[in-house]
Amino acid sequence: MKSAVLAVLTVAAALAGCAAPSGARPGATESASASPATGASGVLAPFSGIERLDPKGPWATWIFHPTKKPTQFRSVSVDGVRVVEAVSEQSISGLQHQVDVDPGERPILEWRWRVDRVLETADMRDRHGDDSPVRVVLAFEGDVSTLPLKEQMFFERVKLLGGQDMPYATVMYVWCNRVEAETVTPSAFTSRVQKIVVESGGEGVGQWRSYRRDIVADYERAFGRKPGRLVAVGVMSDTDNTRLSARGWYGDIRLLSRAE
Repeated sequence: MKSAVLAVLTVAAALAGCAAPSGARPGATESASASPATGASGVLAPFSGIERLDPKGPWATWIFHPTKKPTQFRSVSVDGVRVVEAVSEQSISGLQHQVDVDPGERPILEWRWRVDRVLETADMRDRHGDDSPVRVVLAFEGDVSTLPLKEQMFFERVKLLGGQDMPYATVMYVWCNRVEAETVTPSAFTSRVQKIVVESGGEGVGQWRSYRRDIVADYERAFGRKPGRLVAVGVMSDTDNTRLSARGWYGDIRLLSRAE
């Protein structure tokens, strides 16, 4: 496995998302409890068990752009439970956790997050407004040589700029203000990054929102085929394009079998 499967990109600000009209979200439920789920089955280190983030730890610092201000991440206690707080002030960065998982064996992704505001001018369909206060990001393996030449050339440019290989396919779950829930939209730069809106508008602001997604079904919907191995999971908060500020919180993220 490559040392950093989520590529450091000088163009990565465009691989983001946004926030818009409210509505029901299949796979999402509102939670009144501040206690995150536990028992990550050893796949992902739970945020609830981390008192201080280590830039080189299981959830390593993930920098997108060397000249842009990074979002600040820290472990905090909310109602007696450790979660990760992200403070984004015209900034962009994330945390990444390497894994080696067969999505067929662990197809269920569960997580929860909370935001203190939506980004009013953000729009995930526009590279100039492509921001989101919270995201969960999945990176998958695959054979890049089977992709169209245009995509292969983009991958080469990314490696030249960032010094690392870009994942074969990336799925981003985002909170977007101008796009309705369950919309799937590609990055403005490459179809190999697909964004799925799981929360839309301001109805859930200030509340913990909990999600349970079938990542195999979501991948097939986004890319039209079954996924390869899952090689990294990340969280990302960005407001660099809209020049706004936002605060978000992430609870534990779990990869589960269908029986769990």
